[in-house]
Amino acid sequence: MDPRDNFYQSSAFFPMPFALVTTVSEMGHTSIGPYSLCFPLDIIEEPAMLLVARAGSNTSTNLRNGSKVALNFIEFKKSWLRHVVNLGYPGLDAVEKMKGIPFSLTRSPNARYADDPGYPLIMQDAFQVFECEVDGRFRYEPRRATDPTAVESYWCLKVTNILLKESAHTRLVEQKEFPDVPISYGFRHNDAGDARFFFCSHNKPFAVPVPKPEGARTSHIYYVANKIDPEVRFNEDACGLLVDVPGVFLKVALKGIVKEAKAEGVTMVDTEFMKKCNARRKAA
Repeated sequence: MDPRDNFYQSSAFFPMPFALVTTVSEMGHTSIGPYSLCFPLDIIEEPAMLLVARAGSNTSTNLRNGSKVALNFIEFKKSWLRHVVNLGYPGLDAVEKMKGIPFSLTRSPNARYADDPGYPLIMQDAFQVFECEVDGRFRYEPRRATDPTAVESYWCLKVTNILLKESAHTRLVEQKEFPDVPISYGFRHNDAGDARFFFCSHNKPFAVPVPKPEGARTSHIYYVANKIDPEVRFNEDACGLLVDVPGVFLKVALKGIVKEAKAEGVTMVDTEFMKKCNARRKAA
């Protein structure tokens, strides 16, 4: 099959989660646009998401005009999905699209954005929200023969803060239960000309153990440890003593060691100092 427009959904199966993207119009109204093409881009030093949106969409228009942006993620609720599809339909006025939606909007609890007219309202129904600003340095502008307003715009969104409902935060830390995130299979049409979007929920996630070769794990700990504080360095042998620390607690443990090192005037954490720290914890 030759790839057609929106090839990933019209010519193939490519299930994805989606974000409900809120932005602010020139008139100061918050609008919502659902996007599956929204993925992590920079995951280490400057967390960022890549958003692919039609150049002529309300979302792209608002971002070009300086709006900040929030990526809202909802859990599966079948009655919501009709509204998600309606919000994504192109060509309709943003204010009209927002009429009758079942989603409640509110100001960000983040002091950085609470009173910022350029920051959109966020969705109270979302279990998590990525608060973002456009990275104006990012440029990806492939040559196109099509009308520029009919093709894609590529937006690098710097993630400045992540809001999690308390229940979602608990699930993230304990890793015993996961949000039931709706999955979009995207646009499909049949021979009669009916156009439809397909969604599904997912089964309960299950864990598959990840191999833990000691050298690779030590290298990762060494990388993380030496980013904690420029005044306190770790050698690789010392990092090798931390391979059994669960990943979710690693930074907490490293910060505690750095605090102890600074209190004692230690600038290089070696195996001897690490053993002293461990002995103190066992005695406490």
